[in-house]
Amino acid sequence: MKEIELQPHQPPPPPPPGEWNLFTRQAAIVVLLLGVLALIRMMLPLLSLLAVTGIFVLVLSYPVNSLQKKRKMRYPVAVLVVFIPLAIIFLLLVIFSFDWMVSNFKLVLDTVQTELTVSQDNITLILDRFSGASASIMNTLFGMLALFREQLSSAVQCVWGLGISFFLAFLFILEMPANIARSFEALSEFSQREFGILINRLSNVWNGWLRSTVITSFLVGVTTALELYIFGIPYAGILGVIAGFLNLIPTFGPLIAYLLIIVVTYTQGSTRFTSLSPTALTLLVWIVNMMINQFIRLVIFPRLAGKAVRLPVFLVILGLVVAALLWGVIGVILVIPLMGTVREVLFYVMRKINRQEPYPDEELKEGFWLKEITSK
Repeated sequence: MKEIELQPHQPPPPPPPGEWNLFTRQAAIVVLLLGVLALIRMMLPLLSLLAVTGIFVLVLSYPVNSLQKKRKMRYPVAVLVVFIPLAIIFLLLVIFSFDWMVSNFKLVLDTVQTELTVSQDNITLILDRFSGASASIMNTLFGMLALFREQLSSAVQCVWGLGISFFLAFLFILEMPANIARSFEALSEFSQREFGILINRLSNVWNGWLRSTVITSFLVGVTTALELYIFGIPYAGILGVIAGFLNLIPTFGPLIAYLLIIVVTYTQGSTRFTSLSPTALTLLVWIVNMMINQFIRLVIFPRLAGKAVRLPVFLVILGLVVAALLWGVIGVILVIPLMGTVREVLFYVMRKINRQEPYPDEELKEGFWLKEITSK
């Protein structure tokens, strides 16, 4: 009988560079799921603050990098050149806006007080015919004072939140290149290429969303100015510019724009619809403005943003609906770039889990994460 020659056991060939072993792939799935759940739970109370900070970082990174590359400035100097003038402008706007709002609120209260003022005979007649009429008038006045206090408190909280977000963005941008470069130095050359391409793709997602937001804000500003001009509201152009700029600020920005439009319309009136009372005119202008802005934000913006982040329109609209139900306004604002980010990360992770090259034919583009760009 012929003997069968037993071949010695051969160890498995080593995995190619950059490939994850079985344990790493399994651990990646578990850690990814747990990390996403934990991150969502931790970030919910700070979602609005982090959203505004992220927008500041996205917007202000462009001039900082331009000064550092084209003007050959040292990176910290470029950051200071961008942030110091903006901080001064922000403080001046806060002082001016606060004084302007207080003055206009006083004017509103004086106007309402004049409309509620009646003669002694009328007061007597009201008290004779309707019991509790005086209490009703007092409740109205106290309600207006409470409304003024709430609006003032909201404005102060908004300014405080913007200030904190601006400061956090300053710290983040100041240390961003050095921190990312140090993180990449701990990776192998193969992994640096993969993560560099992944960051490139994520940057394209968020930049595309930012461009869509800027275009949407431009449309909001133009339509607001045209609407106010048609209604004959003074300062229509200025209010349109302010509304467009404030649309860039999540949650608080549109609310402040609505408040400014309401105050100006109520106090200044219209040069064309003079027969309408201040209350009716203000209500009409606000409703029309809100309907136009909602059409831009919920119809035009999803199409622009979906095309920018390479997501189908129906998926973008579905994400907007789910985010509105779960997280409110801030969820509607951030759901599109977050969906694009999740798509890119899942693509990378699934390719690694399946032992496939994530980006076989894609070249690493120059970015702030490369070694030659530092914070010096």
